[in-house]
Amino acid sequence: MLMVFPTRTHVYSMAPVGWALAAAGHEVRFVGQRNPREVLPFAETGLDAMWFGEDLDIAEHRRLSAGGDDTAHSKHQLSESRPERYTEEYVRTVYDGWVDVFRWNTPEPLLNDLVRFARHWQPDLIVWDPLVYTAPIVAQAVGVPHLRMMYAADQTARIGAQYRDLRASKPEDTSPDPFVEWMSAEVSRYGADYDENLRYGVKTIDCHPSYLRYDGVDVDYLPARFVPLNKPMALPRWVVEPPSRPRVMLTLGISNRQTLGEEETSVSALLDGLADLDVEVIATLNAEQLASVDKVPDNVRAVDFVPMYELLASCSAIVHQGGGATIGNAVVNGVPQLVIPGTTWSERISALAQVKRGNGLMVDLEEVTPGTVRNGLQRLLEEPSFRECSLEVRDEMLATPTLNDLVPELERIARCR
Repeated sequence: MLMVFPTRTHVYSMAPVGWALAAAGHEVRFVGQRNPREVLPFAETGLDAMWFGEDLDIAEHRRLSAGGDDTAHSKHQLSESRPERYTEEYVRTVYDGWVDVFRWNTPEPLLNDLVRFARHWQPDLIVWDPLVYTAPIVAQAVGVPHLRMMYAADQTARIGAQYRDLRASKPEDTSPDPFVEWMSAEVSRYGADYDENLRYGVKTIDCHPSYLRYDGVDVDYLPARFVPLNKPMALPRWVVEPPSRPRVMLTLGISNRQTLGEEETSVSALLDGLADLDVEVIATLNAEQLASVDKVPDNVRAVDFVPMYELLASCSAIVHQGGGATIGNAVVNGVPQLVIPGTTWSERISALAQVKRGNGLMVDLEEVTPGTVRNGLQRLLEEPSFRECSLEVRDEMLATPTLNDLVPELERIARCR
């Protein structure tokens, strides 16, 4: 049973483990809430899907995640990566805020429906998305092993470790852990007890490069090779034709486009920064994203969508917002990355990890100007170390076990009931 937050990026991130299990002869299906705007991605995976509960309002989820302009959470973001900002108040606010998000995403009627179905269908294993805490509750209620599967860097484990360390430093603090308090109450309704596997699963499947994992977190990772997956479409011929000059991909992902209707960074500044360079820019920008742009530079080909994995095979660099799937696609193609990190999840921490590893650079949102973008991209194209390191990271990823290789371990876990 696969349980995923119903947006394209999350569905595509989990589908490959479903394929691996299905290829080994197992019955696999997505189970969870229906997002009426994102039904097609489930069908595109070729795996069965079943809907339970009410439709999920993604815009409302994003409002809670970000906290809104008038709440404390707007200034206390999970994406924050500067240690000097990790005050006691900051850590507690972020931790409490995300427990609220998980609770909001686990309405009681949905949970009751899912437990009834799981007791009827009797799955042997549940694989779940880090945003979908209905999954471990269902697993605990019916006595089924469960695994998380990451779609980006493990931010819930990071803030969980920070909160754990904060409490350890204050033994006088006897207040309840809001996550433990909430989850204990939920599983007790189904005659089950809380255990720590409810936080992160028995194990966590992680298809991202090892440099994105945090030290000091209580997580048992199963590393696996990243599997590129794009929306199915016929490839334009120009995508596979060799470019006459260095090709650069510019993408800002689809999360902000879907939920906020706007980007966190200036599209004009990005395009202006690339305009004077002797490169061919492929920018996946739609009409709304280009509405504020006076003129698309002559060296930019703007397209609403193009399969990222296939395009990156001919690219010398990529400029992007730091999403997990974009990083994975760039890594398996050995492409240096310039990240303008968003604030949704782990973008800034992932960008910093790449700067440290040597296969990318970062320009913070507040520092984006045509000059900073141009300088960053020029360094990626002109300094050989970035390409060399990107190829090293690619080879490390290609040497990681595939999800097919992990199937025997997943079967072993499924037998441990």
